[in-house]
Amino acid sequence: MNWPEAYRAGTSLRRRLLVLLLAPLLLLALISGLIDYRIASSTAETAFDHGLADDALALASRVALRNGDLTVDLPPAAEAILRTDSEDAEFLAVRGPDGRLLGGDADLLPDAVEPGRGPVLADVVMRGLPVRKASYALATAAGPITVAFAETTNKRDEARSRILAALMIPNVLILIATFVLVHFGIAAGLAPLNALSRAIEETPRTDIRPLDGADVPQEAAPLVAAINRLLDDLAASAAAQRAFLSNAAHQLRTPLAGLQTQLELAAQDLPPAHRSKITRLVEATGRIARLAGQLLALARSAPEASAGHPVETIDLATVIAEHGSDWYDRALARRVELEFEAAPALLIGSAWLIGELAGNLIDNAVAYAGPEARVVIRSGVGPLGEAFLEVEDDGPGVPAAERERIFERFYRAEGQTAPGTGLGLAIVKEVADRHGATVSLRSRPDVPGCLVRVTFPVPPKPSAAAAERPR
Repeated sequence: MNWPEAYRAGTSLRRRLLVLLLAPLLLLALISGLIDYRIASSTAETAFDHGLADDALALASRVALRNGDLTVDLPPAAEAILRTDSEDAEFLAVRGPDGRLLGGDADLLPDAVEPGRGPVLADVVMRGLPVRKASYALATAAGPITVAFAETTNKRDEARSRILAALMIPNVLILIATFVLVHFGIAAGLAPLNALSRAIEETPRTDIRPLDGADVPQEAAPLVAAINRLLDDLAASAAAQRAFLSNAAHQLRTPLAGLQTQLELAAQDLPPAHRSKITRLVEATGRIARLAGQLLALARSAPEASAGHPVETIDLATVIAEHGSDWYDRALARRVELEFEAAPALLIGSAWLIGELAGNLIDNAVAYAGPEARVVIRSGVGPLGEAFLEVEDDGPGVPAAERERIFERFYRAEGQTAPGTGLGLAIVKEVADRHGATVSLRSRPDVPGCLVRVTFPVPPKPSAAAAERPR
């Protein structure tokens, strides 16, 4: 079965309602208009027919029998008056019992009518024109005579046009008014659904708290309940995954940190020849710990794991201030100068994830810029109100051929000797994508160093629907 376009899957509910409401109204208006037109047209036609029949009877009354002969007592002036009409041409004819023309137009032939019966009306063509004809028979002492009176249909056609216009104009205006009222009525009826849709759209992707169904229409309540059940299941799954990752992080970091400490203590009591081997073991253990930490951070930044992280308004300057000392210590250990140019910049997201993003950007710059390098961390607001975070260094930069791939997992540029896992920028890209942010890289041969900029979307202004959602 071929359904109308309005009923096919994926079409607008507003359009469906408009079709369901307006199509029957349009059909009823059309039927009503046709009925009104037929009634009004029939009434006008009857009035014109009565006038035509009266003219035929008046003409029959002018027939007289004189000296045994039938004559038409119709002076030229009276005939002129009878034929006078500003819009139609008038025709008349009187014929005797033998069909002989007693007066009038010879080409106007009356229909067969029984004497004493009312005038018979018919539509005929005369002289190439459509005419309406009335025929009447009158019994006389000399035999029956027939009278025919006809006129063109100009007045009738004009009357039909006026009736049609008089009926159509109000009906069209009523249809337009009905369409407007139905349109606004549907818009008002769908307003709660639109508010719910806006509230869902404006909710950050990492916010999986249940929707507020207090002001939801009764018809949409099952849908909201189903969505909330799905969100609850997702929150439970995310919580279980976060718990597992937290436990895994603790279980991995603790023994690795203990091993690293024990190796460092053991190296102190060894001769220099053996101490270098222990030092390499310490460095390898540190890399393993760093790799484990980054793998866990990458897993925790994935959508299914980060969905339950608290979503709030974050100030990048606050994030930098909270983590600045840790970053500074790591930079100092590598003999890298770290500078902060943090200006307030607000965004919506997870503070933990943003901290991971910034930390990995800084670790990447410190690791690859080299000793004695300078790394600058900036935050601020762009011209359109978008928050941004920049990490700039004056190291060797990134070759043009490598810039598209450095955000891939486990990718390391060829010839790179600095220690690393190839996961830092992958974590940056993952977290940026989770927040709808874009990551850009600037590195030119004529300008030393590299600048990575993360631009966040402008925080949406809370709508009434979103503001009503429980926090």
